[in-house]
Amino acid sequence: MQPSTVRCAVEAVTVFVATTVAVLAIMLPISFASLSVSLHVDLLVFNVPRAMTGAAFVAVITAAVTVAIGSVRTARWTALLALFGILVNHLALIPDSTDGHLDGLSLPTLNFIDALLAGVVVGALAVAVWNEPLLRTVYLFGALGGTLLGDLTQSPTDPKSDGFSGALGGTLPLWFIAASVLALGYFALTTAAPPRSTTETAIPLTPVFAAMVSFTTTIITALAVASHKTSASYLIIATIVVIATALAAAMILPGRDGILLVLMSSLAVTGSLVITLPRSGWVDIAALAAIAVGLRIGMRRPHPLLAATTVLALACFVLAAEVFTPPATLTAALGCLALGAVAGYCLGTAVPLSPACGTVGLAILFVPSIGVALSDSDFGNLAYSSSWYRTTDVDRGIGPGLVAIAVALGCALAVLALLHHRSTPPEAVTP
Repeated sequence: MQPSTVRCAVEAVTVFVATTVAVLAIMLPISFASLSVSLHVDLLVFNVPRAMTGAAFVAVITAAVTVAIGSVRTARWTALLALFGILVNHLALIPDSTDGHLDGLSLPTLNFIDALLAGVVVGALAVAVWNEPLLRTVYLFGALGGTLLGDLTQSPTDPKSDGFSGALGGTLPLWFIAASVLALGYFALTTAAPPRSTTETAIPLTPVFAAMVSFTTTIITALAVASHKTSASYLIIATIVVIATALAAAMILPGRDGILLVLMSSLAVTGSLVITLPRSGWVDIAALAAIAVGLRIGMRRPHPLLAATTVLALACFVLAAEVFTPPATLTAALGCLALGAVAGYCLGTAVPLSPACGTVGLAILFVPSIGVALSDSDFGNLAYSSSWYRTTDVDRGIGPGLVAIAVALGCALAVLALLHHRSTPPEAVTP
């Protein structure tokens, strides 16, 4: 094996690990273990959705500013410094050895810092790798895989916990974060940066504006539904708002770059309603493999309308699981595998030309959707809670499934409109 081949492989692994660390830092509270001892546990739990939304905004803004700078080296160093900040933040989390409490530290503040720094990593890495097909594919897989793992990981106190929950139950391992910092630092120092690809220095504002429209509306709608989920009028209005917002934000983006945003907006609702518990540990690995297969097929044979149809099929599966109540373990296993495959295909089939637009499409998955709000009808708030762990023990009725189908159908029509009214982009290079 040639040294250059070894280096490419190691760099790909580095990008994957750094991306996954950042996304998990967004998707999970900074520490499950500290929840039992923190005086600020309620504040942390209720602020996790806001921290995730803030991270989504930071990711898009970072990508837009880095695109304007036009330097891959700057993007690498920005990601490295932010990743180092995450390491320092987790070091500050180490409790006092005498009583196990965080003396003088606010856990919600540390969680916010963690999420915002992770958003910087996600946005900067996108710019750093977007023009290199292999690294871009690895980055996309790491971002989507980390999102899925963060979504599937349940509370370590849950007796049904399995899979990656044991590894992620306390917090991201310090050695794991440190290793990613060292590896990314080595490549930032030793990799020759390509020449500036553009002379345009203006910050692309369309991705930022699209993110403002999409992310703000998504979190506000989810908060409203969480408080009034038994109201049919709220559900109807929320469904219409989600579809209209996805289309409006996609129309702001240039060309067909907005298709990914529409697909992921639909997937965020449906995916948040897929039953994931109880499941065996192998399901987590299989779901990651399903993402890889779906991503590969999507990049080789992109059909955005077919991708929208797969989300609709997944929504029908969600409704069928509520109506026919098949065995719980079978429902969770099939649901997780289908979620991975559909998510991978949707991402692969609609990779935008611009890294900033790509970050908008990925970051919408960080923002809690109305699907999260509908996951548990007994919980009247949008917070990191038991309602995020979808189990057959909760009887949700057919309402959430119908909402998922309506959103998926509306977003499919939005994709059709974008395909009809926006010109075909140049063919992207795939590895």
